[in-house]
Amino acid sequence: MKLFLILILVTNISFGQTTLDSFINEWKGTPYRLGGRSKSGIDCSQFTKRLYKDVYDKQLDDVAWKQWNQTKRTTKDSLEIGDIVFFNSKTSPSRWHCGIYIGNNKFVHSSNKREGVKVSDLNEHRYSKSYKGAGRF
Repeated sequence: MKLFLILILVTNISFGQTTLDSFINEWKGTPYRLGGRSKSGIDCSQFTKRLYKDVYDKQLDDVAWKQWNQTKRTTKDSLEIGDIVFFNSKTSPSRWHCGIYIGNNKFVHSSNKREGVKVSDLNEHRYSKSYKGAGRF
């Protein structure tokens, strides 16, 4: 009986991760569009909102600073898959950028008009320099 329960738990964990991987693969390359909410264009906070809804069945707010307020702070060295990472925008202190941590110092986000949804590394200069913090929902 115990082995059966363990198998169910492992299967659920694996299924959840596969769902995240599938979501990322499905959206990768989608163009960035400020205020966008679809595959024709999506911005960073709408991307994190959509990912949380589709993968985790949880509702995030529409904009990054509200998502910051919705989450509990966690340190960079204790990041877990699914945590939201936040960055200061280079264009304006009132604008934020966000993405979803996917492990191994990587995160997925809707980057900019040229690259769209992609996977980046937290150690890349532009992200390590502008890192604001992380939140767990």
